Amino acid sequence: MSATSLRIAAISLHTSPLEEPGGADAGGMNVVVLEQALALARLGHRVDLFTRRSDPSAPDVVEVADGVRLLHLDAGPAEPLAKSAMDRTIAPFRRALHEILAGAANSDGWDLIHSHHWFSGVAALPLARELGIPHLQSFHSVAAPEGSGTLDAGEPAESEGRIPGEQFAATGSDLVIAVSEAEARTVGERYGVPGSRLAVVRPGVDIERFRPCDDVSARRLRPTVLFTARLQPLKGPDLALEVLAHLDPALEARLVLAGGVSQDFEDYLEHLRALARELGVEDRVDFVGSLDRDQLAEEMRCAGALLLTSWSETFGLVALEAQASGTPVIAWRCAGGVQEAVAPDGLVLESRDPDVWAEALQALLGDADGYDAAVRSAREFAATRTWDAAADALAAQYERLLVHRTSPGGTA
Repeated sequence: MSATSLRIAAISLHTSPLEEPGGADAGGMNVVVLEQALALARLGHRVDLFTRRSDPSAPDVVEVADGVRLLHLDAGPAEPLAKSAMDRTIAPFRRALHEILAGAANSDGWDLIHSHHWFSGVAALPLARELGIPHLQSFHSVAAPEGSGTLDAGEPAESEGRIPGEQFAATGSDLVIAVSEAEARTVGERYGVPGSRLAVVRPGVDIERFRPCDDVSARRLRPTVLFTARLQPLKGPDLALEVLAHLDPALEARLVLAGGVSQDFEDYLEHLRALARELGVEDRVDFVGSLDRDQLAEEMRCAGALLLTSWSETFGLVALEAQASGTPVIAWRCAGGVQEAVAPDGLVLESRDPDVWAEALQALLGDADGYDAAVRSAREFAATRTWDAAADALAAQYERLLVHRTSPGGTA
């Protein structure tokens, strides 16, 4: 248990931490926010998660675990909204959040506010300033600069408010918590945040849920290759299909495409199905939709390899989960923080040429000893990245900030 028990308000406006990742606009951020909260509670802290109500039947409060609860706030229609429409919920969410935070400000109030994604930061930062509560910001993805012509610069802004919103949250917060050194550099360079107000806390992984299968070597024969992410251009599922098409047919490989489609990319699934037909691999592709955590863990245990084809990732949590499952990862080197999520001897490629990817995958699967070594290395690497270790690092940043604010020269 930490020496100091903190009460933490974690803000996730546009997506509930309880939503399954891979569906609509839920992704790695949902996992990080929830698992960090649970691990912080195991350290003796109390975490209140705040999110927008997107279902009229959702209860006001959900007791998630000892020390963790989730509060649904009314902000806009109680229905799912596309990220491009989420700006209009910021002001009503701020009002609802103010009602709760201000009501407890002079009694058993919160020690700090940690906002996740720019929507949350724009909503919560003015309240933190008003109430004198330290504010921390995590982005989980950083918008590509205006005028960027390629996806490797980051996620395209879903609205005109995103880049100024990120600027506001980055420069106004007491501390920005990045999920990788790559993300910290991006925030520092694009928004002028000094290194003294940037910290890195990498995500963890549940090594009990994500664990190797009993017969690892069997996955090399007639392999299943896994892609898992929201189905949108930024994640590069088209490259995964092209890799499958370039593999030697004698492998009899299959591709599992796991992930849902957000409202901003409703037509993309049909585009991928058409591409599979065009490439002649539609009979070897399984579009399985969004998977819950246990289903995803099972797919990862059974896969011969994970293809992480994203153009840009601030970290790449699925890489860590795959490696915990003993599943080797093939990823693109230029995708931001991915290199920090893959074991040092992992397959991180310089090229997006599907021939290069297919050759790397075939070489991996064709070398029994090399494959077994890759499985062991992947698992050993992931075992050092538990959620408890991540929570220890995050709690240390919280306590460092609070000490600084109350010390001479601080801003308390």
